[in-house]
Amino acid sequence: MLQTLTVSPDFIGERLDKFLQLNLKSVSRTKFNLLIKEGAVLVNGERKKPNSKLKERDVISIEMDEEKKDILKPFKFDVNIIYEDDDILVVDKPTDIVVHPPQESVQDTLVNALLYMKKELSSINNKRPGVVHRLDRETSGCLVLAKNNFTHLNLVEQFRQRKIKKEYAAIVWGIVNKDRLVADLPLRRDEKNRLKMKVGFLKSKNAYTEFTVKERLYGSTFMSVNLLTGRMHQIRVHLKFLGFPIVGDKKYGIKDDYNELFLHAHKLGLYHPRSDKFMQFVSPIPERFTKFIEEHRI
Repeated sequence: MLQTLTVSPDFIGERLDKFLQLNLKSVSRTKFNLLIKEGAVLVNGERKKPNSKLKERDVISIEMDEEKKDILKPFKFDVNIIYEDDDILVVDKPTDIVVHPPQESVQDTLVNALLYMKKELSSINNKRPGVVHRLDRETSGCLVLAKNNFTHLNLVEQFRQRKIKKEYAAIVWGIVNKDRLVADLPLRRDEKNRLKMKVGFLKSKNAYTEFTVKERLYGSTFMSVNLLTGRMHQIRVHLKFLGFPIVGDKKYGIKDDYNELFLHAHKLGLYHPRSDKFMQFVSPIPERFTKFIEEHRI
């Protein structure tokens, strides 16, 4: 739903976020701040900061989803909680579950499960409450959710400033001879399949990943992965491009006999939204990894 407002003389010099709050009182200032940061609010067709000062006859357009109540249904599924307080919820996401509904007909997601468990989640986006980042359906491990809107905006900003540290574990096909690899390769959507990404240098976004060999196995390598940017399918695409597809990767890998993806969000570090204290959370290396390593150890 697109709404358009024109700045009258009464609001010359007013902050953008305050102007929106005064003129659209049904929407919170917190929600407007998020919409501005996401690029859903434009001033004369351009993105601006929440504290931008307005001029007479500025035209402001706001793209907002129509509010729907109770669109998410509880899903009976027990989620392992790594850490919880009044502001953040860190969960150990299992494989083969989507973080939030991609469409209204899908309700068997992590968010729906947390609603079943009576967890409070931020309400900035009613279609994906609490969600500030995602893991692919096939990827397991640490995921943080916001329990209130203050925390939601704080975590979104931490992700934007790359303050949040993410370390993954991966097992790939092939022997990686170097102890450390760096992939500084931009990514773009695959024009042949919009659900996939690929390395590309036109109309792309920068993507940077660091890989460290943990153990060389028979025909495969156990690796630690540091994700410095958070592009869609970044680790999987970078490893495919380098010639080391992840074991069990049906989208980007090779045909093998493994039904689960060997990519796991092992560690997650962030600054607590209230105390600004750095905290690190760990999801143990899963059994599918330890079993594979034992079976392929040289």
